[in-house]
Amino acid sequence: MEISSIAGLPAHPLVVHGAVVLVPLAAVALIAIGWRKDWRKHYSLPVALIAWAGWFLAQMASGSGEALEHDLKGAARQAGQNVRFGDHTELGSTAAFIALILAIAATGLWVIDRWGSRFNLPPWASTAMYGAGCLAAVAATAWMVQAGHTGAQLAWDTNAGAAALLK
Repeated sequence: MEISSIAGLPAHPLVVHGAVVLVPLAAVALIAIGWRKDWRKHYSLPVALIAWAGWFLAQMASGSGEALEHDLKGAARQAGQNVRFGDHTELGSTAAFIALILAIAATGLWVIDRWGSRFNLPPWASTAMYGAGCLAAVAATAWMVQAGHTGAQLAWDTNAGAAALLK
């Protein structure tokens, strides 16, 4: 999903904040609801929906970031400069992929807790899915934080930020 602007503003800084908030929120919520069966029963669907919204915004951020990178590289070339983004682009793409895994795990937890008994799943299936979800939650949060941090450095840090892009 690639979008370069929203209402005339660069899309990337607008959508990235949604992903940076929703993915860790879904991660913390998934870890929290796993402690009690009644919490999973009542809150696993909202957690899954938040995780899917976070993934969608992470995909939008990845696509809009690629468009922004392309625009900045083109402008730098025209100015006779070289531009570099470090690991930010790769970290953002990986964060979006791991956010997808988190959304799938959160949905799997909801499905197993909701319909697992109808399909005669073993009692440990929910625990196994919760464990996988916790791993995805930690990984998604770690990658999202790292991608966000490198992006913030590119935008704001005078040593590694916008001025350093053109070195």
